[in-house]
Amino acid sequence: MNEQDFLFGNTDVVADDVAARELRLLALNLESPSAARVRRQLDWLYATGTNCLVLTEVKTGEAADLLVRELSSSGYTVARPPTGADDKYMTVIATKGYDTSPTPLADGPRFHGVRLFSHLGPVDVIGLYAPTNGMSADSSAKRSAFQQQVHDALATRIAAEPEIPLLVVGDFNVVEPGHGPAASRSLFEDHDFDFYLDFDRRLGLVDSFRQTHPTATDLTWYGPRGGQRLDHVFTSPQLHARVASVGFEHEVRTSRLSDHSALLLTAA
Repeated sequence: MNEQDFLFGNTDVVADDVAARELRLLALNLESPSAARVRRQLDWLYATGTNCLVLTEVKTGEAADLLVRELSSSGYTVARPPTGADDKYMTVIATKGYDTSPTPLADGPRFHGVRLFSHLGPVDVIGLYAPTNGMSADSSAKRSAFQQQVHDALATRIAAEPEIPLLVVGDFNVVEPGHGPAASRSLFEDHDFDFYLDFDRRLGLVDSFRQTHPTATDLTWYGPRGGQRLDHVFTSPQLHARVASVGFEHEVRTSRLSDHSALLLTAA
């Protein structure tokens, strides 16, 4: 593959100067795409005019390499976590118009962040792709261990630098307690609900979507037992106060570019 094989659509990306006035964030589970689907997904992503992309369930290999090369060639600063031989998926964060640095966070391919220097001040943007429910005791134990790792790492980061706000976003693979079809909620265990609740109870973060839309019923993924809102964004209170809008774009799911809806957040 030569350079021109993957340079497409990049004249329509968001301008760098937007970052001086707005953080336009989009988070999307890419559903382990092929290289051909990555091309279509990138065209759609560029058209959204967003300047901070948090992309989860990016399968290691050719498609991930293409994704990173194309975003970089289109002027994005791309943070790609290191992966080992046993790592199938990663979270990729791409920003446009911002200076960034690594976060002081013990993370991994699924739980990965950057420190973004913006008109809001420094913000740690953390992308999360939590393990799915494999409906077995082993799956439950692995999910619970991952959930504990996430909360421990975030608690350590907050204690060390409480003045720097956090934005944690992605596919949490858990639902909000009491939300969505009961048959769908029955797939989750107490530790899954605690994982969601402890972003507030333990870490003091705000579910920015729920706080902005107290009665909304958006579902972001559908399975045999109905829909679920698996995609979430939690922010530090001082950052939530700057959120101008937050919601979901469902067209990317209904058009089958992904099996998830995209989460969009603007902070000004």
